[in-house]
Amino acid sequence: MWSEATIISIEKETNLTWRFIIESNDEFDFKAGQFVTIKINDLKRSYSIASFKLSNKIFELLIVKLDGGQMTNILFNDIKVGDKIEIRGPSGRFNLPENIESDIVLICTGTGLAPFRSILQSVVLNNISYHKIYLIFGTRTYKDLLCFDEMKEYENKLKNFKYIPVLSREDWEGESGYVHNQYIDLIKSKKLKDPIFYLCGWRDMIKEARNNLKELGFDSKKIKLEIYG
Repeated sequence: MWSEATIISIEKETNLTWRFIIESNDEFDFKAGQFVTIKINDLKRSYSIASFKLSNKIFELLIVKLDGGQMTNILFNDIKVGDKIEIRGPSGRFNLPENIESDIVLICTGTGLAPFRSILQSVVLNNISYHKIYLIFGTRTYKDLLCFDEMKEYENKLKNFKYIPVLSREDWEGESGYVHNQYIDLIKSKKLKDPIFYLCGWRDMIKEARNNLKELGFDSKKIKLEIYG
């Protein structure tokens, strides 16, 4: 069932990734990690919700502009603050367990950060108990690091939360290479307690990570997927 919503703010996160803040006409009750489908001119696309409980009607999306992308062409070139869109949802089960007894490893690239940002906000807001949470976020260059200051703030604020940004095409003071090296090193360090892995991003990254984790002996039930594209 579709309902009407309004674009109330558009913020530039990076040159190619913008944050769209949307207010639903109706109450929009969702769980951290879920997604919403939007419709503009009969064109439909689904996006992970990138926030948690700003109000019972407001939520955020992190959207990257894609070459040849019909929806992103409209969103980046035509849509303005105050415009109306249609939304459907929330949908999806990419959520943390109700009782967290395992370490949580969040692995993402690009706007795959969105559901994990929502999850971290929910951990803070609801004072959720957990053992350890690791966030491994891969992107090309420093300027592509989404919500970098916010994630560093969580690392300083949250006990037993580790933020691991990794750049594939730029040398810097942090980790370089790809996300795969980071979670494999983490597994080999034997620091993890019965971990659950959450993978979010483009299909190729998720396919490789899932195969690697299964080869390392992890059951499919311990590997949660949210695939883009």
